[in-house]
This record gives sequence, C-alpha cells and structure tokens, in this order.
Amino acid sequence: MIEKFIEFIAPDECIVCKKEGSCLCETCASSMLEYKKPACMYCNELNHDGRVCRRCRRGHDVYKASIAYRYKGVVKDLINLMKYKGRRSVARQLALGLPKLAMNESTIITYVPSDGSARRRRGFDQARLIAKHYARTNRGACTNALARSKHERQVGKTRQARFENVKGNFTATKSMQGAFVILVDDVVTTGATVSECARVLKLAGAKRVEVLAVAKK
Repeated sequence: MIEKFIEFIAPDECIVCKKEGSCLCETCASSMLEYKKPACMYCNELNHDGRVCRRCRRGHDVYKASIAYRYKGVVKDLINLMKYKGRRSVARQLALGLPKLAMNESTIITYVPSDGSARRRRGFDQARLIAKHYARTNRGACTNALARSKHERQVGKTRQARFENVKGNFTATKSMQGAFVILVDDVVTTGATVSECARVLKLAGAKRVEVLAVAKK
C-alpha cells in the first residue's frame, strides 16, 4: 500500500534511460544486467545449480545458493537506490529477477533481518520486502523466522574474521521442524551472515536451507 502511494505521487523511472514506468525498463535490463554463473558460494567453483561443493559443505549449513547477478553496474546502483535512497519499489524489480526455486508444502520463505538501526533509518527491511515480493509472485509463504540479537559490523574484516564475527548474531523466532527453507538476502559477500542464519535455522529443525540472493560481491 505504501509503495503504491509513493509510486502515485512520484512515478518510477528507469535509472539508466529515465523512461517512466519502472526503476529499470525492459530494454535496459536486457542489455545491462550482469548475471552470475552458478557456483559454490564459498569457493566460487562453477557448477550447474549453485550447490555448495563437497569440500566447502563441511562446517557450513547452506545446501545451495541461487544468486541472480554480479554486484556491479546497474544492479549495484539499484541496491543502493533501495537501501540508501529509500526506494521501496526496487525490491519488487529485484525479486522478479531472482531464480525460481522448486517449492512444496514444506517450503518456508524467510529472510536475513536487517539490524534495528538500519531498519529504522531506512523505514523498511530490504530483504523482507524482496522475500515478500518473491513469495507473492511464486505463490509461496513468507514468514519472519529470524531475529537479529546483536549486530557486529563486517566492513573491513578478513574472510575468517567475518565468520567469527557473525556467530551468535541471530536467533530463531519459531520452530522450523521439517521445513525446507529458502533464505532471502540482497547481497552476499563471503557467505558468513547467511551461513550463521542457516546454522540457526537448522538448529530450529529445518531439513535444508537454500540461499536466494540478488547479488554477490
């Protein structure tokens, strides 16, 4: 409802060619989006479906990661527009570009929650918006399954430090017993944050956790 009102008083325009209608028109999307090839999220070894490779699976609870784009160019600009300029409608555009994952009656769509200060400053949780649009488009159920119990900044830290730094940052808000979970995030860097979320979800009873993200740095 809020998005529709904002779009009414300030219609979207393509961030590239300025054509009115959406934040990225079809013509510019077809020529400027840089898709990411399927690969293991941790070591970037190419594969056919984004599964975490056997070597990296040890010590990680993510089964696979489906990531739509490379974090550069127009995708980076769109994410920044959403996160730092408050353009909520970008979430719908990004959700439409996410890979379509198989779902059944045991599938739950959830998301990596923002920390409280960022959410209050922005006025919304970007991963939640993306997850809700994805669920709506694909007839899935989106739920809030995680809470951020603390927030430790990751910027400037080494890969190993990021994995250590994020431990204990999240708690499960409900039982995930027997669920196949699709965990949505906007940007993945090393995979440390989604890995910790997956660990918590598995402890809450999830059978499998698949990451679905807009882009990877």
